[in-house]
Amino acid sequence: MVTDVQINSLIAQAIETHPLVGSARAEQQATMEGINAAKLNLLPTPSISTSYGNNDDIVSEVGIRQPLWTGGRLTANVNQAIFDDKAATENIYAQQNQVAKTTIEAWQTYINAVAQQRVYLETITQLRKFEEMMQRRVNQGVSARIELDLVTNRILQETNAYEAAKEQQHIAEARLQQITGRALPRGSEHNVPQLSALVDQVKRASMGFEKMAFNEASFYNPTVVKEAFQIESAKQEVKAQSASKYPVVYAEYRHEYDHDTNEGDGQFYVGLNYQPGAGFSNLALTRASEARVNSLIQNKEAAQRQVMENIQIQYQQFASAKSRELSLVSAVAGAQIVLDSYQRQFIAGRKSWLEVLNAVRELSDYQVNLVQTRSDILGSFYKLQVDFSLMPWQVYAHNRQPVRMFNVQDPVKE
Repeated sequence: MVTDVQINSLIAQAIETHPLVGSARAEQQATMEGINAAKLNLLPTPSISTSYGNNDDIVSEVGIRQPLWTGGRLTANVNQAIFDDKAATENIYAQQNQVAKTTIEAWQTYINAVAQQRVYLETITQLRKFEEMMQRRVNQGVSARIELDLVTNRILQETNAYEAAKEQQHIAEARLQQITGRALPRGSEHNVPQLSALVDQVKRASMGFEKMAFNEASFYNPTVVKEAFQIESAKQEVKAQSASKYPVVYAEYRHEYDHDTNEGDGQFYVGLNYQPGAGFSNLALTRASEARVNSLIQNKEAAQRQVMENIQIQYQQFASAKSRELSLVSAVAGAQIVLDSYQRQFIAGRKSWLEVLNAVRELSDYQVNLVQTRSDILGSFYKLQVDFSLMPWQVYAHNRQPVRMFNVQDPVKE
Protein backbone atom coordinates (compact mmCIF):
# COMPACT_ATOMS: atom_id res chain seq x y z
CA MET A 1 0.00 0.00 0.00
CA VAL A 2 1.26 3.50 -0.83
CA THR A 3 2.01 5.30 2.43
CA ASP A 4 0.69 8.75 1.46
CA VAL A 5 -0.59 10.91 -1.37
CA GLN A 6 2.52 13.08 -1.72
CA ILE A 7 3.43 13.26 -5.38
CA ASN A 8 7.07 12.19 -4.92
CA SER A 9 6.01 9.06 -3.04
CA LEU A 10 3.48 8.15 -5.72
CA ILE A 11 5.97 8.67 -8.55
CA ALA A 12 8.68 6.69 -6.75
CA GLN A 13 6.27 3.78 -6.36
CA ALA A 14 5.10 4.03 -9.99
CA ILE A 15 8.54 4.06 -11.61
CA GLU A 16 9.60 1.15 -9.41
CA THR A 17 6.73 -1.14 -10.36
CA HIS A 18 5.31 0.02 -13.71
CA PRO A 19 5.71 -2.54 -16.52
CA LEU A 20 6.85 0.12 -19.02
CA VAL A 21 9.88 0.82 -16.86
CA GLY A 22 10.35 -2.88 -16.15
CA SER A 23 10.38 -3.63 -19.87
CA ALA A 24 12.97 -0.91 -20.47
CA ARG A 25 15.16 -2.29 -17.67
CA ALA A 26 14.96 -5.79 -19.17
CA GLU A 27 15.96 -4.40 -22.56
CA GLN A 28 18.95 -2.69 -20.95
CA GLN A 29 20.00 -5.98 -19.39
CA ALA A 30 19.93 -7.46 -22.88
CA THR A 31 22.18 -4.71 -24.24
CA MET A 32 24.65 -5.28 -21.39
CA GLU A 33 24.86 -8.92 -22.43
CA GLY A 34 25.31 -7.69 -25.98
CA ILE A 35 28.51 -5.89 -24.91
CA ASN A 36 29.85 -9.08 -23.36
CA ALA A 37 28.97 -11.09 -26.46
CA ALA A 38 30.67 -8.56 -28.76
CA LYS A 39 33.84 -8.64 -26.65
CA LEU A 40 33.91 -12.45 -26.58
CA ASN A 41 34.04 -12.45 -30.39
CA LEU A 42 37.62 -11.20 -30.02
CA LEU A 43 38.63 -14.49 -28.40
CA PRO A 44 39.62 -17.67 -30.28
CA THR A 45 36.77 -19.71 -31.74
CA PRO A 46 36.95 -23.45 -30.99
CA SER A 47 35.40 -26.09 -33.23
CA ILE A 48 35.00 -29.85 -33.19
CA SER A 49 33.61 -32.19 -35.82
CA THR A 50 33.36 -35.90 -36.56
CA SER A 51 32.84 -37.37 -40.04
CA TYR A 52 32.25 -40.80 -41.53
CA GLY A 53 34.34 -41.37 -44.67
CA ASN A 54 33.95 -43.54 -47.79
CA ASN A 55 36.40 -46.07 -46.36
CA ASP A 56 34.20 -46.66 -43.33
CA ASP A 57 36.65 -44.80 -41.15
CA ILE A 58 35.66 -42.22 -38.55
CA VAL A 59 37.69 -39.02 -38.46
CA SER A 60 37.43 -36.36 -35.76
CA GLU A 61 38.81 -32.85 -36.10
CA VAL A 62 39.46 -30.27 -33.41
CA GLY A 63 40.31 -26.71 -34.37
CA ILE A 64 40.74 -23.24 -32.98
CA ARG A 65 40.75 -20.00 -34.99
CA GLN A 66 41.89 -16.58 -33.81
CA PRO A 67 41.17 -13.47 -35.90
CA LEU A 68 44.31 -11.32 -36.16
CA TRP A 69 42.95 -8.41 -38.19
CA THR A 70 39.35 -7.70 -39.23
CA GLY A 71 39.61 -4.15 -40.52
CA GLY A 72 38.14 -2.83 -37.27
CA ARG A 73 34.92 -4.85 -37.49
CA LEU A 74 35.15 -6.55 -34.09
CA THR A 75 36.04 -3.39 -32.15
CA ALA A 76 33.29 -1.50 -34.00
CA ASN A 77 30.82 -4.19 -32.95
CA VAL A 78 31.86 -3.75 -29.31
CA ASN A 79 31.53 0.02 -29.50
CA GLN A 80 28.16 -0.32 -31.20
CA ALA A 81 27.01 -2.53 -28.32
CA ILE A 82 28.29 0.05 -25.81
CA PHE A 83 26.25 2.82 -27.44
CA ASP A 84 23.23 0.52 -27.68
CA ASP A 85 23.52 0.02 -23.92
CA LYS A 86 23.74 3.78 -23.37
CA ALA A 87 20.63 4.30 -25.50
CA ALA A 88 18.79 1.55 -23.61
CA THR A 89 19.63 3.23 -20.30
CA GLU A 90 18.28 6.55 -21.61
CA ASN A 91 15.15 4.68 -22.67
CA ILE A 92 14.70 3.66 -19.01
CA TYR A 93 14.90 7.35 -18.06
CA ALA A 94 12.42 8.27 -20.81
CA GLN A 95 9.93 5.63 -19.68
CA GLN A 96 10.31 6.78 -16.08
CA ASN A 97 9.49 10.33 -17.19
CA GLN A 98 6.43 9.12 -19.09
CA VAL A 99 5.17 7.12 -16.12
CA ALA A 100 5.86 10.09 -13.83
CA LYS A 101 3.76 12.41 -16.00
CA THR A 102 0.92 9.89 -16.09
CA THR A 103 1.09 9.69 -12.29
CA ILE A 104 1.06 13.48 -12.02
CA GLU A 105 -2.07 13.68 -14.19
CA ALA A 106 -3.89 11.13 -12.02
CA TRP A 107 -2.71 12.86 -8.82
CA GLN A 108 -3.86 16.22 -10.19
CA THR A 109 -7.33 14.80 -10.84
CA TYR A 110 -7.35 13.31 -7.34
CA ILE A 111 -6.44 16.47 -5.43
CA ASN A 112 -8.79 18.53 -7.61
CA ALA A 113 -11.69 16.22 -6.74
CA VAL A 114 -10.84 16.29 -3.03
CA ALA A 115 -10.56 20.09 -2.98
CA GLN A 116 -13.84 20.48 -4.88
CA GLN A 117 -15.59 18.31 -2.30
CA ARG A 118 -14.36 20.67 0.41
CA VAL A 119 -15.83 23.63 -1.48
CA TYR A 120 -19.18 21.90 -1.96
CA LEU A 121 -19.32 20.87 1.71
CA GLU A 122 -18.70 24.47 2.78
CA THR A 123 -21.43 25.65 0.44
CA ILE A 124 -23.86 22.98 1.68
CA THR A 125 -23.09 24.00 5.28
CA GLN A 126 -23.81 27.62 4.38
CA LEU A 127 -27.07 26.70 2.63
CA ARG A 128 -28.22 24.55 5.55
CA LYS A 129 -27.81 27.53 7.85
CA PHE A 130 -29.90 29.53 5.40
CA GLU A 131 -32.46 26.71 5.35
CA GLU A 132 -32.76 26.81 9.14
CA MET A 133 -33.14 30.58 9.07
CA MET A 134 -35.74 30.43 6.30
CA GLN A 135 -37.64 27.67 8.13
CA ARG A 136 -37.96 29.99 11.11
CA ARG A 137 -39.10 32.87 8.87
CA VAL A 138 -41.69 30.66 7.18
CA ASN A 139 -42.96 29.43 10.55
CA GLN A 140 -43.24 33.05 11.67
CA GLY A 141 -45.04 34.00 8.46
CA VAL A 142 -42.32 36.46 7.48
CA SER A 143 -41.33 34.64 4.27
CA ALA A 144 -43.20 32.56 1.71
CA ARG A 145 -42.90 28.78 1.50
CA ILE A 146 -41.41 29.05 -2.00
CA GLU A 147 -38.30 30.68 -0.56
CA LEU A 148 -37.71 27.64 1.65
CA ASP A 149 -38.18 25.42 -1.38
CA LEU A 150 -35.58 27.49 -3.25
CA VAL A 151 -32.85 26.92 -0.68
CA THR A 152 -33.77 23.23 -0.36
CA ASN A 153 -33.41 22.86 -4.12
CA ARG A 154 -30.00 24.58 -4.05
CA ILE A 155 -28.86 22.17 -1.32
CA LEU A 156 -29.88 19.27 -3.55
CA GLN A 157 -27.92 20.73 -6.49
CA GLU A 158 -24.78 21.22 -4.40
CA THR A 159 -25.13 17.70 -2.98
CA ASN A 160 -25.27 16.29 -6.51
CA ALA A 161 -22.13 18.25 -7.41
CA TYR A 162 -20.44 16.93 -4.26
CA GLU A 163 -21.31 13.33 -5.16
CA ALA A 164 -19.95 13.86 -8.69
CA ALA A 165 -16.67 15.14 -7.24
CA LYS A 166 -16.53 12.15 -4.90
CA GLU A 167 -17.00 9.80 -7.85
CA GLN A 168 -14.22 11.63 -9.67
CA GLN A 169 -12.02 11.03 -6.62
CA HIS A 170 -12.76 7.29 -6.71
CA ILE A 171 -11.90 7.14 -10.41
CA ALA A 172 -8.61 8.95 -9.75
CA GLU A 173 -7.85 6.57 -6.87
CA ALA A 174 -8.42 3.58 -9.15
CA ARG A 175 -6.16 5.11 -11.78
CA LEU A 176 -3.42 5.77 -9.24
CA GLN A 177 -3.71 2.19 -8.02
CA GLN A 178 -3.36 0.95 -11.60
CA ILE A 179 -0.29 3.13 -12.21
CA THR A 180 1.51 2.47 -8.92
CA GLY A 181 0.35 -1.10 -8.41
CA ARG A 182 -0.73 -0.26 -4.85
CA ALA A 183 -3.97 1.00 -3.31
CA LEU A 184 -4.12 4.31 -1.48
CA PRO A 185 -4.76 4.00 2.27
CA ARG A 186 -8.28 4.65 3.49
CA GLY A 187 -8.87 8.27 4.37
CA SER A 188 -6.00 9.52 2.22
CA GLU A 189 -8.14 12.47 1.13
CA HIS A 190 -7.82 13.88 4.64
CA ASN A 191 -4.04 14.09 4.16
CA VAL A 192 -4.30 16.29 1.07
CA PRO A 193 -3.06 19.76 2.13
CA GLN A 194 -4.84 22.95 1.21
CA LEU A 195 -4.05 23.68 -2.44
CA SER A 196 -3.28 27.31 -1.62
CA ALA A 197 -0.34 26.20 0.55
CA LEU A 198 0.99 23.87 -2.16
CA VAL A 199 0.65 26.57 -4.81
CA ASP A 200 2.59 29.05 -2.66
CA GLN A 201 5.41 26.51 -2.41
CA VAL A 202 5.60 25.82 -6.14
CA LYS A 203 5.52 29.52 -6.98
CA ARG A 204 8.66 30.02 -4.91
CA ALA A 205 10.28 26.94 -6.46
CA SER A 206 9.52 27.98 -10.04
CA MET A 207 11.36 31.30 -10.12
CA GLY A 208 13.79 30.18 -12.84
CA PHE A 209 11.36 28.17 -14.95
CA GLU A 210 10.84 30.79 -17.66
CA LYS A 211 14.55 30.96 -18.47
CA MET A 212 14.83 27.17 -18.43
CA ALA A 213 11.78 26.71 -20.67
CA PHE A 214 13.27 28.88 -23.41
CA ASN A 215 16.85 27.71 -22.93
CA GLU A 216 18.46 24.46 -24.09
CA ALA A 217 16.58 22.15 -21.73
CA SER A 218 15.69 19.79 -24.56
CA PHE A 219 19.36 18.85 -25.07
CA TYR A 220 19.34 16.97 -21.74
CA ASN A 221 15.98 15.26 -22.15
CA PRO A 222 16.38 11.45 -22.14
CA THR A 223 14.41 11.14 -25.38
CA VAL A 224 16.90 13.39 -27.18
CA VAL A 225 19.98 11.88 -25.51
CA LYS A 226 18.75 8.40 -26.48
CA GLU A 227 18.59 9.51 -30.11
CA ALA A 228 22.16 10.84 -29.84
CA PHE A 229 23.44 7.49 -28.57
CA GLN A 230 21.54 5.69 -31.33
CA ILE A 231 23.32 7.88 -33.88
CA GLU A 232 26.70 6.92 -32.44
CA SER A 233 25.66 3.26 -32.47
CA ALA A 234 24.70 3.53 -36.13
CA LYS A 235 28.06 5.15 -36.92
CA GLN A 236 29.81 2.16 -35.38
CA GLU A 237 27.61 -0.10 -37.50
CA VAL A 238 28.86 1.77 -40.58
CA LYS A 239 32.44 1.09 -39.48
CA ALA A 240 31.68 -2.60 -39.02
CA GLN A 241 30.04 -2.81 -42.44
CA SER A 242 32.90 -0.90 -44.08
CA ALA A 243 35.36 -3.45 -42.70
CA SER A 244 33.78 -6.06 -44.97
CA LYS A 245 35.69 -4.45 -47.86
CA TYR A 246 38.83 -6.06 -46.47
CA PRO A 247 39.79 -9.69 -45.93
CA VAL A 248 40.07 -11.12 -42.44
CA VAL A 249 43.54 -12.28 -41.39
CA TYR A 250 43.41 -15.22 -39.03
CA ALA A 251 45.55 -17.88 -37.40
CA GLU A 252 44.21 -21.39 -37.07
CA TYR A 253 45.29 -24.72 -35.69
CA ARG A 254 43.57 -27.97 -36.73
CA HIS A 255 44.19 -31.48 -35.46
CA GLU A 256 42.73 -34.54 -37.18
CA TYR A 257 42.42 -37.96 -35.55
CA ASP A 258 41.55 -41.21 -37.36
CA HIS A 259 39.75 -43.56 -34.98
CA ASP A 260 40.50 -46.66 -37.11
CA THR A 261 44.26 -46.18 -37.36
CA ASN A 262 44.59 -44.27 -34.09
CA GLU A 263 46.71 -41.74 -35.93
CA GLY A 264 46.51 -37.98 -35.62
CA ASP A 265 48.02 -34.99 -37.34
CA GLY A 266 47.98 -31.29 -36.42
CA GLN A 267 48.63 -28.26 -38.62
CA PHE A 268 48.95 -24.54 -37.99
CA TYR A 269 47.72 -22.01 -40.57
CA VAL A 270 47.78 -18.26 -41.15
CA GLY A 271 45.20 -17.34 -43.75
CA LEU A 272 42.93 -14.77 -45.39
CA ASN A 273 39.16 -14.94 -45.59
CA TYR A 274 37.27 -12.53 -47.85
CA GLN A 275 33.48 -12.62 -48.03
CA PRO A 276 32.07 -9.63 -49.97
CA GLY A 277 28.56 -11.08 -49.97
CA ALA A 278 26.45 -12.21 -52.90
CA GLY A 279 26.90 -9.71 -55.73
CA PHE A 280 29.14 -7.64 -53.44
CA SER A 281 26.07 -6.91 -51.35
CA ASN A 282 28.21 -5.78 -48.40
CA LEU A 283 28.86 -2.52 -50.24
CA ALA A 284 25.12 -1.92 -50.50
CA LEU A 285 24.74 -2.75 -46.81
CA THR A 286 27.37 -0.15 -45.98
CA ARG A 287 25.48 2.50 -47.95
CA ALA A 288 22.27 1.47 -46.19
CA SER A 289 23.96 1.91 -42.80
CA GLU A 290 25.18 5.37 -43.80
CA ALA A 291 21.65 6.34 -44.85
CA ARG A 292 20.36 5.10 -41.49
CA VAL A 293 22.78 7.44 -39.71
CA ASN A 294 21.36 10.39 -41.66
CA SER A 295 17.84 9.26 -40.80
CA LEU A 296 18.66 9.06 -37.09
CA ILE A 297 20.21 12.53 -37.18
CA GLN A 298 16.92 13.88 -38.51
CA ASN A 299 15.02 11.90 -35.87
CA LYS A 300 17.14 13.50 -33.14
CA GLU A 301 16.49 16.97 -34.52
CA ALA A 302 12.75 16.27 -34.69
CA ALA A 303 12.73 14.84 -31.15
CA GLN A 304 14.60 17.86 -29.82
CA ARG A 305 12.16 20.29 -31.41
CA GLN A 306 9.18 18.29 -30.16
CA VAL A 307 10.53 18.21 -26.61
CA MET A 308 11.25 21.95 -26.66
CA GLU A 309 7.78 22.69 -28.03
CA ASN A 310 6.15 20.53 -25.36
CA ILE A 311 8.16 22.23 -22.61
CA GLN A 312 7.24 25.70 -23.84
CA ILE A 313 3.55 24.81 -24.16
CA GLN A 314 3.62 23.33 -20.66
CA TYR A 315 5.27 26.48 -19.30
CA GLN A 316 2.72 28.71 -21.03
CA GLN A 317 -0.07 26.69 -19.42
CA PHE A 318 1.68 27.05 -16.06
CA ALA A 319 2.09 30.82 -16.44
CA SER A 320 -1.50 31.20 -17.67
CA ALA A 321 -2.83 29.24 -14.70
CA LYS A 322 -0.85 31.45 -12.30
CA SER A 323 -2.39 34.56 -13.88
CA ARG A 324 -5.89 33.08 -13.68
CA GLU A 325 -5.33 32.22 -10.03
CA LEU A 326 -4.62 35.84 -9.14
CA SER A 327 -7.85 37.04 -10.76
CA LEU A 328 -9.87 34.21 -9.23
CA VAL A 329 -8.55 34.93 -5.73
CA SER A 330 -9.82 38.50 -6.17
CA ALA A 331 -13.09 37.20 -7.61
CA VAL A 332 -13.64 34.89 -4.63
CA ALA A 333 -12.92 37.69 -2.19
CA GLY A 334 -15.30 39.99 -4.07
CA ALA A 335 -18.03 37.33 -4.22
CA GLN A 336 -17.72 36.79 -0.46
CA ILE A 337 -18.14 40.53 0.14
CA VAL A 338 -21.20 40.59 -2.13
CA LEU A 339 -22.74 37.61 -0.31
CA ASP A 340 -22.20 39.18 3.10
CA SER A 341 -23.72 42.45 1.83
CA TYR A 342 -26.72 40.69 0.26
CA GLN A 343 -27.40 38.85 3.53
CA ARG A 344 -27.58 42.14 5.40
CA GLN A 345 -29.67 43.78 2.68
CA PHE A 346 -32.09 40.83 2.61
CA ILE A 347 -32.73 41.26 6.34
CA ALA A 348 -33.30 44.96 5.66
CA GLY A 349 -35.66 44.11 2.79
CA ARG A 350 -33.51 45.60 0.01
CA LYS A 351 -32.48 42.29 -1.66
CA SER A 352 -34.56 39.29 -2.62
CA TRP A 353 -33.93 35.77 -1.31
CA LEU A 354 -33.17 34.60 -4.86
CA GLU A 355 -30.42 37.22 -5.14
CA VAL A 356 -28.86 35.93 -1.92
CA LEU A 357 -28.91 32.34 -3.19
CA ASN A 358 -27.47 33.42 -6.52
CA ALA A 359 -24.64 35.13 -4.64
CA VAL A 360 -23.95 31.83 -2.83
CA ARG A 361 -23.82 30.00 -6.16
CA GLU A 362 -21.54 32.62 -7.68
CA LEU A 363 -19.14 32.32 -4.75
CA SER A 364 -19.16 28.52 -5.03
CA ASP A 365 -18.51 28.66 -8.78
CA TYR A 366 -15.54 30.98 -8.29
CA GLN A 367 -14.15 28.73 -5.55
CA VAL A 368 -14.48 25.62 -7.75
CA ASN A 369 -12.74 27.44 -10.62
CA LEU A 370 -10.00 28.50 -8.22
CA VAL A 371 -9.51 24.90 -7.09
CA GLN A 372 -9.33 23.72 -10.71
CA THR A 373 -6.81 26.43 -11.56
CA ARG A 374 -4.63 25.62 -8.57
CA SER A 375 -4.60 21.94 -9.46
CA ASP A 376 -3.60 22.97 -13.01
CA ILE A 377 -0.72 24.98 -11.55
CA LEU A 378 0.47 22.02 -9.50
CA GLY A 379 0.18 19.57 -12.40
CA SER A 380 2.05 21.85 -14.80
CA PHE A 381 4.74 22.57 -12.21
CA TYR A 382 5.56 18.93 -11.55
CA LYS A 383 5.48 18.05 -15.25
CA LEU A 384 7.96 20.87 -15.87
CA GLN A 385 10.13 19.54 -13.07
CA VAL A 386 10.17 16.19 -14.87
CA ASP A 387 11.08 17.87 -18.17
CA PHE A 388 13.84 19.89 -16.49
CA SER A 389 15.16 16.76 -14.70
CA LEU A 390 14.69 18.37 -11.28
CA MET A 391 12.88 15.52 -9.55
CA PRO A 392 14.84 13.75 -6.77
CA TRP A 393 14.87 10.39 -8.60
CA GLN A 394 16.27 11.83 -11.84
CA VAL A 395 19.99 10.99 -11.59
CA TYR A 396 21.43 10.83 -15.09
CA ALA A 397 25.10 11.72 -14.57
CA HIS A 398 26.43 8.15 -14.58
CA ASN A 399 25.17 7.39 -18.09
CA ARG A 400 26.30 10.72 -19.50
CA GLN A 401 29.99 10.57 -18.72
CA PRO A 402 32.29 10.73 -21.78
CA VAL A 403 32.26 7.35 -23.52
CA ARG A 404 35.58 5.53 -23.54
CA MET A 405 35.80 3.69 -26.84
CA PHE A 406 36.93 0.07 -26.80
CA ASN A 407 40.13 -0.89 -28.62
CA VAL A 408 41.96 -4.16 -29.20
CA GLN A 409 44.45 -3.52 -26.38
CA ASP A 410 41.66 -3.47 -23.79
CA PRO A 411 40.96 -6.65 -21.82
CA VAL A 412 37.98 -8.64 -23.01
CA LYS A 413 36.97 -9.55 -19.46
CA GLU A 414 37.31 -6.90 -16.77
